[in-house]
Amino acid sequence: MTLNKNIKYCFLLIILFVLLPFAGQSQFKLTDAYPINNNTINKKSKSINRISLPFIDDFSNYLDIPNPSLWENSGAWVNTDYPFLPPTIGVLTLDALNSEGQLYSLANSTGFSADTISSCYIRLDSTLVPNKIPLTPEDSIFLSFYVQPGGGYGPIWESIGSTPSKKDSLVLQFYSKEDNIWNSVWKTQGLSIDSIYAKDSVYWLYVNIPITESKYFSNSFRFRFLNYASLDNNPSYSYVSNCDQWHIDYVYLNKDRKYDDKTTRDIAFVNPAYSLLKQYQAMPAIQFLQSDMADTLSIKIVNLADTALISTYRYEVKNSNNVVVHSYDGGYENIYPYIKTKEFQTISNHASPLVSFAYEFDNNAWTYFNITHVVKQGVGTDNNALNDTIRFRQTFENYFAYDDGTAENGFGLEPIKNSNLAVGFDLNVSDTLMAVDIYFNSTYEDANQKPFFICVWNSLNGQPLDSIYHSYAYLTPETEGLNQYKRYYLERPVILPQGESFISIQTKYNDYLNVGFDRNTDASSKIFGNWANSWEQNTLFKGSLMIRPYFGYKSIIGLQEIDKQETTLNIYPNPTNGILNISLSNQGNEFSNSSYDLRIVNMMGKEVYRPGFKNQINVSNLANGVYILYLTNKDTKQTVTQKLIIQK
Repeated sequence: MTLNKNIKYCFLLIILFVLLPFAGQSQFKLTDAYPINNNTINKKSKSINRISLPFIDDFSNYLDIPNPSLWENSGAWVNTDYPFLPPTIGVLTLDALNSEGQLYSLANSTGFSADTISSCYIRLDSTLVPNKIPLTPEDSIFLSFYVQPGGGYGPIWESIGSTPSKKDSLVLQFYSKEDNIWNSVWKTQGLSIDSIYAKDSVYWLYVNIPITESKYFSNSFRFRFLNYASLDNNPSYSYVSNCDQWHIDYVYLNKDRKYDDKTTRDIAFVNPAYSLLKQYQAMPAIQFLQSDMADTLSIKIVNLADTALISTYRYEVKNSNNVVVHSYDGGYENIYPYIKTKEFQTISNHASPLVSFAYEFDNNAWTYFNITHVVKQGVGTDNNALNDTIRFRQTFENYFAYDDGTAENGFGLEPIKNSNLAVGFDLNVSDTLMAVDIYFNSTYEDANQKPFFICVWNSLNGQPLDSIYHSYAYLTPETEGLNQYKRYYLERPVILPQGESFISIQTKYNDYLNVGFDRNTDASSKIFGNWANSWEQNTLFKGSLMIRPYFGYKSIIGLQEIDKQETTLNIYPNPTNGILNISLSNQGNEFSNSSYDLRIVNMMGKEVYRPGFKNQINVSNLANGVYILYLTNKDTKQTVTQKLIIQK
């Protein structure tokens, strides 16, 4: 049984046990995410880019596309989110996708050649600095790197990405100009991080390969990594997506090295920076309260040397005008070598810094803050300064986001008609829901393109209760690129009260749906499922659904502001206790009634009447109170509104 494809979705109310693949016991499962890359091959590098020793890349100072001055790439990509506690921040990931972000055309369940990344040409004929000196096998040249299989460590509900199976492999090859061939010099079969940790109490393999054969000592030496992958069997192509990930870090080629050369004088960050808020990575400006701030942060700092070093740590926060609004100084602290302690920095001044301030801004305007974290060696020189800084942009616009924008896995809604997958959000003030952004994972042969509805629910005791919105027309998943959300506009605005509300996607037929699932943030307590008219409690799988609600009339492009709408909706008498007359005009011209849809919603956002458009409707059955009447053009989706008062 493989992670993310054959494991059923579990709820806290269910006693934990391992399900047989596809046994149908529950209606949700964890699936694989599908990173899409637009990497291009640096074709010119063969003729113009020859690198002199040393060759080093720890992938810490850039994302997505590998450095074209060092690499010629076919599908591999640089990221900070897929690895589990890597040697330093940033890794190179090889997976089962080509450079266009699609599964390779020959992908199958038996085995196929997937990502390949090659170094540019490297001069092993001689050194150039400080003098040109010929290189030979006696110069003790080694190529070292760290490698980690995907899938994370520990229980399956905490896994990240996809673990290669035993029949998969990662291969290292050297290029010989003399023979004009690539020779395999190292290989590992698929394995789990758990098996690595059980042996050495670390989460990655350290590989150090000597270069001893004279045929490699030319001005055109190269090395490359190849990923041989295989698709897992699944009950639906909707679950067949990216798999078999390998993460490579700290690639280092140089002379005068030793076989047991496992340390370097380097203090570095391990994980990326995240939000300074308790729950969200981003939230609407109007919703922010000082109580939303976190109390402390979790920072992982590593010492890759073989002796204890002194380090300094600090962070600062700048507003959108680049003015420092808060700074934190953790001072000097000792940090002990990871190779001996198997621990990151544990002193709270650096590992758990306080968040002793709150953002201040005009809640009626969008804004952002830039947070920069810096760690430095206190005495002496750090061999690599690129991994000493991490950054995060805290956004306050018009949407909520639990996720960090990267789908390491997918969350599967299984094929039962009208089943729901919901996520809850807490509003500090009443607001108007206008749209929902959803990231659906790309799947094999676009099998995820199945109809669904968007629903909105009020809350009781922390779980969904009554439906207050259900899209009239079905929608279809669209995937526009790696972690690129698709915005789905609601057919009518929905006024949500202060407190918790839920948004769900609902299947139309007996189809699978594969939604992006971020594993580096955890909003699992806000996730609920319903497949038999009963809501079950949150999933055991830690992560955040990549579903983001958007609020406010003036912030959503494509919908008119109420106070500027050209189309006029007239209702009378108002207040009324029985028959309501309705007319619609635009600059004096009457419109055809057949092209409009009419709904009436109470002030809690619940739809109470949907008669379709008529010139007269009977509202005598509605209780006394204030309502909003929505009229939507079926073709243009333009919506106009009027306040309706029922008074008997």
